[in-house]
Amino acid sequence: MRKIPVGAFIPLPVAPIVLVGAMVDGKPNFLPAAFVSGVNVDPPIVCISLNKHHHTYRGIREHGVFSINIPRTGQVVPTDWCGMHSGKDTDKSGIFATFSGTLENAPMIVDCPITCTCRCIGEHREFAMDTVVFASVEEVHMDENLLGPDRTIDCMKADPLLFCGLENTYRSLGSVVGQGWKSGADHHLCNQL
Repeated sequence: MRKIPVGAFIPLPVAPIVLVGAMVDGKPNFLPAAFVSGVNVDPPIVCISLNKHHHTYRGIREHGVFSINIPRTGQVVPTDWCGMHSGKDTDKSGIFATFSGTLENAPMIVDCPITCTCRCIGEHREFAMDTVVFASVEEVHMDENLLGPDRTIDCMKADPLLFCGLENTYRSLGSVVGQGWKSGADHHLCNQL
């Protein structure tokens, strides 16, 4: 099929949407973000990219910590609402029930199936619009029903909310189509190269 140029933009079809949490003026504040990624396994390091003018970013700068909360598909309305309203003008502290781990200024959402606290490391990398923050994952909290007997994680039970930037839509996780570090090994294509 012929490829045609369509301009310069971020072409990733789907990204996880997370609620980034931080304490701002003594209150939990949350902001949805799709620019989030793991960048190192051991130690676990993540990065998030936020507009430097966001209210949540102010709390991250002040305390040097934040939380990442992975909402379920059933939380699409409050997740999207948090992105449509700034904590500068709207008190978001009552939207979700929260709890704290060892990092007290990184509020986590009780109803999100997977949450974690993060501590900023290094310098924040500023671009024209957004700022990238690197952080070490300090602790992960997970709904117990997601864990199998050998501590495997059932992602379908987490029912994570996904964001499709190309369509500006939210989606759910689909069916398994292969196994990492296994599906390619079972194929003879590599032997033909």
